[in-house]
Amino acid sequence: MTVRRTPRRHCRCDPAKKARRAGVALLLAACVLLLTGCAGRLVPPAEVADPVDVYLLDHGRHASLVLPHHESGVVRYSYGDWQWYVEGQRHLLSATAAMLWPTSGALGRRVDEGLALPRELSRLAPEGVAESYSLVVERSRARALSRRLDARFAAAAPGVESPTFNLVFVRDPRGYWLAHQSNLVVADWLEELGVEVQGLPWLSRWRLDP
Repeated sequence: MTVRRTPRRHCRCDPAKKARRAGVALLLAACVLLLTGCAGRLVPPAEVADPVDVYLLDHGRHASLVLPHHESGVVRYSYGDWQWYVEGQRHLLSATAAMLWPTSGALGRRVDEGLALPRELSRLAPEGVAESYSLVVERSRARALSRRLDARFAAAAPGVESPTFNLVFVRDPRGYWLAHQSNLVVADWLEELGVEVQGLPWLSRWRLDP
């Protein structure tokens, strides 16, 4: 009896699609290799005429900033991807999408009037505080940044309460992606306060210059 063998079909993959996939894989690999070794070196201003303490909170993979509020108490600000922080889509696909192309950004804010700083900083962040950094800056700069962020927050209100992060989030006009993500935004805020940030704290790795 003669057995007929069915000829094998060759995969007709689109060369352009294969090239795009390979390009994305190489980009992700390069990003991982580059960013795992990067840290942000914090250099506070050398001379401050009217000093005030501000606090950088490192939560492990993202950071937030605590300022004296211009009315009373302290205010915590954070920035991130809307799907991740507000909608709870904290999986690999959502994280990859947020890195490769702009997604909806989220500005988080919470005012607290009854904290004993710095001892009770952890109360501000239920997601946990891996490390906190106390920085002395000019009071006028801290007040100006707080007013600017509050105005941006008010312009996008109403917000969405997030018990996970103890923040109220509004949609930010700037999109979130690889070159404009949470830790880089916090680094920009620090530089507005007169703190020099050297390096790339993409993975929320910080080092304070003594």
